[in-house]
Amino acid sequence: MIPDLTLSALENGFGHFGVASKNNKTRHVDTLGVNVDSKNSTLTCYARNDETKEVLEFLNESGRISFFVGMISHEAYNFKGQFVEVINLSRDDLEASNIYRNKIIDTITSIGMSKEGALSKYGIIPDIGIKFKVDKVFVQTPGPDAGKEIGE
Repeated sequence: MIPDLTLSALENGFGHFGVASKNNKTRHVDTLGVNVDSKNSTLTCYARNDETKEVLEFLNESGRISFFVGMISHEAYNFKGQFVEVINLSRDDLEASNIYRNKIIDTITSIGMSKEGALSKYGIIPDIGIKFKVDKVFVQTPGPDAGKEIGE
């Protein structure tokens, strides 16, 4: 259920993770990389535990996730799914996040953000993974296909 056409955006795009409580209060957190398991249709988003307290509370209430990933080109996708678990990050996860964060820092500094600003956001190391099973994927890229569900 994770379409191949989204893989480059997942690897190189800016990730943003959103949840809602049963009372429709929302919380969001930027992610620091993602692990894609196409075989099992799961994504594990890397984040900081200290930035996700309410996100995790709302996940335990509703279990539903909306994960947006967008490229500097405006190519973007939204992954909807069901929360599976919070995981401790492995060495491989931390290395994948390091590679991702360095690419993002290079991208945003190349368009004018200061190195200090980039490092304050993406120089931090994640310490948890939020895993969810993807059940729907939508195009978020501006244009005639925006909002269109991507089939298998």
